[in-house]
Amino acid sequence: MSSYNENNETVIRNEERPSSGGVVTKVAVAVALVAALGGWWYQSNQVSSVRQEMAQSQQKFEQLQSQMQTSATVAKAQVDETLAKMNDEVTKARQEALASSQRAAKQQAGRVLTTLTAKNDELTKQLEDYKQATDQKSTQVDEALNGIKGDVGTVRTDVDTTKTDLSQTKEDLKRMTGDMGVMSGLIATNGTELSELRKLGEKDYFEFTLPRNGKPQKVGEIRLALKKTDVKRNKFTMNVLADDKTVEKKDKNVNEPVQFYTSGARTPYEVVVNEIRKDQVIGYLAVPKVKTMAKR
Repeated sequence: MSSYNENNETVIRNEERPSSGGVVTKVAVAVALVAALGGWWYQSNQVSSVRQEMAQSQQKFEQLQSQMQTSATVAKAQVDETLAKMNDEVTKARQEALASSQRAAKQQAGRVLTTLTAKNDELTKQLEDYKQATDQKSTQVDEALNGIKGDVGTVRTDVDTTKTDLSQTKEDLKRMTGDMGVMSGLIATNGTELSELRKLGEKDYFEFTLPRNGKPQKVGEIRLALKKTDVKRNKFTMNVLADDKTVEKKDKNVNEPVQFYTSGARTPYEVVVNEIRKDQVIGYLAVPKVKTMAKR
């Protein structure tokens, strides 16, 4: 029994005495708790600091956003004001340009109208002048036609008179046989009769005044040289030079056809002296118009 009690006491004592391992554990737990509390406090402080910085950043952001909105509003207002001014200036410039263009167009139209009016007046004057000139020319034409009608009547009368004169002249003109025995055409004895012969147109006539110097003088296509004159007997002597030949016509009479042939004539040429003076003779050369050579 005593032994049992001792054992119980021993157990009780052992249970009442704290062991060293439990103390250490407690201390470790306390340290860990303190460390945890310190870490929580540090983290809490860090979170608070971050939150504070974020709040400051948010505040700065909101301030910047507000400033940006204010600046944008001001800039937009300035831009709107500038655009409005520019629109006003453009509108004003357009109005001024339109007004200037209208003024220029009116001025140009006025100048064109003035020019057209002047041209119209000029054309009207030219038309009136042309009409007046036409009327004058028409009057002149009428007068000319009347004059022509009168002239035609006069010409007809003159033609009839000329025909009568020619008929009378033909009666006065003579046909003679030339010095070569060929019957001559009509012979003129003066200038009037020679003019009538020209009107008949049967021959070509060349008048001459031939001096008595013996020198050949060209008459038509030939040459004549007067060698001698006899006023009392109305005779003359001359040389005829044609086709490189010289033929002497000696002691020929006034108004006598002095005849000779040339290489290109079918009928003879004729020299007729109408007047004999002391130092010269006056007459004409008659040349046939048909000059085809006939075989002889």
